[in-house]
Amino acid sequence: MAVRRFTAEMVVEMLQKGLDQEDEDGIGPDSESEISDDDDDPVYVPQGQAGVMGVSLLNEEDSSDDKEGSSDESSEEEIQTQSNRLSKNGSYWNENPPTHSRIRSHNILRSCPGPTPGSAAVSPKDAWDKFISDNIIEEVLRCTNLEGRRAAAAKGKEWKSIDKEEFLAFIGLTLLAGGDKSWDVALRELFLDPLQNPIYKATMGLRRYENIRRFIRFDDRRTRALRLETDHMTAFRYVWECFLDNCRRRFIPSDCVTIDEQLVPFRGRCRFLQYMPSKPAKYGLKIFWMCDARVPYAIDGTVYTGRQPGEEIKKKLGETVVQQLCSGIRGTGRNITMDNFFTSVPLAEKLLEKDLTIVGTLRQNKADIPPVMKPSKLREIYSSEFGFRGNMTMVSYVQKKGKSVILLSTMHDDKAVDESNQKKKPDVIQFYNKTKGGVDTMDQMVSTYTCKRRTRRWPMVLWYNMLDVATLNAYTSFTSQHQGYMSGISNARHLFIKELGQELVMPHMKRRMESTPVLQKSILEAMGRCGIKKQNQGTTQPQEDIRQAGQGKRKRCAICTTSKDRKASSWCSQCTRPVCKEHRHVVVICEGCKN
Repeated sequence: MAVRRFTAEMVVEMLQKGLDQEDEDGIGPDSESEISDDDDDPVYVPQGQAGVMGVSLLNEEDSSDDKEGSSDESSEEEIQTQSNRLSKNGSYWNENPPTHSRIRSHNILRSCPGPTPGSAAVSPKDAWDKFISDNIIEEVLRCTNLEGRRAAAAKGKEWKSIDKEEFLAFIGLTLLAGGDKSWDVALRELFLDPLQNPIYKATMGLRRYENIRRFIRFDDRRTRALRLETDHMTAFRYVWECFLDNCRRRFIPSDCVTIDEQLVPFRGRCRFLQYMPSKPAKYGLKIFWMCDARVPYAIDGTVYTGRQPGEEIKKKLGETVVQQLCSGIRGTGRNITMDNFFTSVPLAEKLLEKDLTIVGTLRQNKADIPPVMKPSKLREIYSSEFGFRGNMTMVSYVQKKGKSVILLSTMHDDKAVDESNQKKKPDVIQFYNKTKGGVDTMDQMVSTYTCKRRTRRWPMVLWYNMLDVATLNAYTSFTSQHQGYMSGISNARHLFIKELGQELVMPHMKRRMESTPVLQKSILEAMGRCGIKKQNQGTTQPQEDIRQAGQGKRKRCAICTTSKDRKASSWCSQCTRPVCKEHRHVVVICEGCKN
């Protein structure tokens, strides 16, 4: 503000002009003004006092101007501060945190995490049975046998029905291939190569395994067309819902869960195939999971099938998915960590009504973000800006110059910052970094020992992924009950899968040896390497009686190679296999010992 200087003569002249103007306006001695009583005396101002008067007048004017300027500047700063903390939708975010005299109810956990009562497991198979339950096995067996009989009848053949024991052995071999990281090895090599694990050859034949894998189905094909009118995922819906129900009932999650997405790689024909360029696989089936943030356990999930037939276009997909997945943990006081695809202020308000808190990142284009939180080149690096509204806390952290990350939390209500670290990260960001990897950890562990195999059918893709998730859940549930299981071993999960696969295949392997009178030499050797040997009582029955009992005509020697084609008329007294003269051993028994 420019200051104008006045001399004494200029001040006297201005005062004289002011009096003359007042006289012209009709203000005289009789008026009720505050003018002096010496009306007839001319106005006289001494020269020395005139200068002082001029200075005093200037000082009074300048002081008044300074007061008005300072008040205007402070009011403008206050208005600017308020406008910077006012978002586009009219919500104001206070700079100071609220004061609470007691812990808020939505931050209190009311249950102890771990396996639910009744989920005790003695062996890995017991834990696995809790997730792949009998109703799932029975439904798959029923639909698979229906499809097998239909396909066999079309070719004029007969289908050999699959029972539960054989189907569990089929699953066991599939899991063992995943545990050995042989999911991309050809089946012919797994079953016929002598350098491979002998358990494949000892359990079942290659052709039988391929037939089960080819005709496995998860719904009734005859009624599928009617159900497709309302559900794109009808070919796998029942099995999927049964599995998710088991996951929800068998484990109590910890104080924090994570919601994120998983892309199961697939490039075949599917109505709800997704393209995600940020993922390594690019194409696949998208599954939204809610996993425990402390331990690798999948609590609930939903396959994204797009818009169902006759359904309206979905809006606010992220908010809908979160409310659907967290329906089983309402009123438990748990926290949900999520990324910017799901996080929003309206969702946080709705979850608070259900005693659930959230911590998640916000997209920069949200209307609830005030300007003070937006990225700016004027903000210092590693600086934080907080905003509070009700039970919600918003924090903006400058990680790089000109860039900032914005988080929303209904769990935190202070300005706590880690001052011991150079980056000075707020507690909200540190909590988010610790709990954001629940689904990513599950996806990584599943892909490490996956049992998936190349297929053109999307239900098989979901089936393989479901087996992987069930095995991981069984491992987490079993190790939480048995704290000393494989302690200190880096490959404990690989050994768990190996033990589980052996428990699934052994009953069928033993039945195969007992029910099949004649097996190939290579199969018997494979069974012997797996620890199963045929135990038959020796007999002194004459060879003619053994032959008449069911052996019939001469047969090829079971020990000689097939290229020799050597026929034998002698039979082993223990396993009743035909043996030639070269490979038979005569036992001499006297008449007294025989009787």
